[in-house]
Amino acid sequence: MGYGFYDITLYRQSENSNNKDFAIRNNLISDLYIDFLNGYKPPGTTRISVNIGNEDYIRGYFGSILNVEAIFNEKEYWLSQPENQNKIILNTIHRIAIFCAEKYGWDRAFFDNAYNKVIECGFIYKKELKRKPSKDRKHQASLLLEKNGDSATISVNFYNPKGEFLKSVKLLKSFHHTMHYKKALTNNRWFNNLDFGIHLRDQEIIIKASLEKPGSETILKPVRNTLEELEGYLRSITYREFTDRLDFVNWANQ
Repeated sequence: MGYGFYDITLYRQSENSNNKDFAIRNNLISDLYIDFLNGYKPPGTTRISVNIGNEDYIRGYFGSILNVEAIFNEKEYWLSQPENQNKIILNTIHRIAIFCAEKYGWDRAFFDNAYNKVIECGFIYKKELKRKPSKDRKHQASLLLEKNGDSATISVNFYNPKGEFLKSVKLLKSFHHTMHYKKALTNNRWFNNLDFGIHLRDQEIIIKASLEKPGSETILKPVRNTLEELEGYLRSITYREFTDRLDFVNWANQ
């Protein structure tokens, strides 16, 4: 089974300390842009890898990855306010997407629509999944995914039978990349008429919220997995900041 189109990333060659800020901003805007393509996949392409350079130039494919060089005015970017920095990154992503679309005959209408939608949402990433009714049909609940380019937060939204919002409870703050939280989004349900949340590892990890309680609750029920394995898995999908490369290595080896 083939993979969808999942990424357009701008890469800076500089080792400037601001690389992290730039990467976080690019992650957020790229994700918004890709999501608003509504599943459109350029033929034979899973991602566009963009190196900042001196001209807009298509280097070609390496497998399904299209490698491109792009002009980017770094001086203007770093002198701009955050709102304008967002627009500069979006304009670069869109310009390159259209550049590639014209060369390879892709349908540019999808890219123009994605560009406009990112502007309309104000660069704020919020995606609510389908609402599910409770077993007694007295309430509805859904998962809400929010991203800031650095992390992803999954919450539960509760509603009354009329669809009126009642409250939101955070379940999990994970890392930015979908590989860390994808299963959490897929595995969600009502556990009874009051509790809704996510389940992982054959339901041996449950993270849920209740209509009657203010916060979330994490339950580990070892059966096929040991308690240590469940704790390790939960740690691997729970967001934390790393002070340096050694800090990351120590965390990864736990």
